[in-house]
Amino acid sequence: MLYKIETSVGSVSITKTAIGRIVIRAAEKFKNNIKISNQKGKVIRANKKIGGGDPAINSLDITMGSNGLDIRIFVVTNFGVSIGNVTNELIEEVYARIHEFVGIKPSSVAVIVTGVQAKKQVARRNIEVKR
Repeated sequence: MLYKIETSVGSVSITKTAIGRIVIRAAEKFKNNIKISNQKGKVIRANKKIGGGDPAINSLDITMGSNGLDIRIFVVTNFGVSIGNVTNELIEEVYARIHEFVGIKPSSVAVIVTGVQAKKQVARRNIEVKR
């Protein structure tokens, strides 16, 4: 359990998986420009296993810090995409969706560009955009 709040009618708890699914859905809006990756820059393929965890959600770094929810998203961008524009739009989308579905604002959302993909080759990068 990542987040728990007690209310007058009971307790509400939110898991890392639930937050991860919200983040992945927000990233799907940019599927032509970015792909979710792990910290080393390997693109995560959609893999539906029965009883297994989602590898894309497992690649996200989601923690509840002292100031609130901290989210780190690792992505590979396509060649020619404006890294600044697409990462800032992704950050805005994640903020909006987390606030809409969970009711809390993340304290920080960081998008780390681990690589730039041109055709089948990925050029390694380590660019962090944070807000």
